[in-house]
Amino acid sequence: MLLLKVDRPVSELKIGVVGSRSICFTEVLDDYKIPYNKIKVAEIDESYDLIFESGLYRVIPDSILSKPKIGVIGTHETPLPEGQGFAPIQWSVLNKREHLVVSLYKLDLGVDTGKIINQVNKSIDILDTIETLNIKRKEGIKECFRIFLDELLQGFIVLREQTGKPSYSPKRTPESCELDPSKTLLELWDEIRICHNKDYPAWFSINGKKIILKYKID
Repeated sequence: MLLLKVDRPVSELKIGVVGSRSICFTEVLDDYKIPYNKIKVAEIDESYDLIFESGLYRVIPDSILSKPKIGVIGTHETPLPEGQGFAPIQWSVLNKREHLVVSLYKLDLGVDTGKIINQVNKSIDILDTIETLNIKRKEGIKECFRIFLDELLQGFIVLREQTGKPSYSPKRTPESCELDPSKTLLELWDEIRICHNKDYPAWFSINGKKIILKYKID
């Protein structure tokens, strides 16, 4: 475990937030009345102390990652080092996990290999879909971030080495949403519920024709 001391009040730190899920950070920062800038990756420079990112789908290059004085802190929804890589929600369901584990960690040059700051578990229930799990993901990010800010306000950041056997999850594509029509709907439920009805729906083929399957829970 590494205890990183911060020698200035949080209100004096220059903070940036990036990524498609940056609202998870900004809502909490607003609650704590901590100033920040919403920026793009290309706008990160040496003037920043801390950058928070969530929802970036590419690795931040070292030339940018090394610029903030304290570093870049991000999120990933698996119990790192297990499940590094792509589609953490989908693979958590397919791997029969009972929880979506939201990890807050300090980025390094690897893919999801940085030191862990904290983790929060959100249950994966049998009727959860990609949409409800997305909501739980955002709730977990906010919980992790509040824990982090409470420590930061006391002047320190706790960093823990990742432990356990690493694994890497591959990227999912529209072809990943193809269903095996020889299986029952109950057997296919996990594969169906991680598909998005609009953007990447579940599907199967009959006589060379693609059949789109959409679902709704009442």
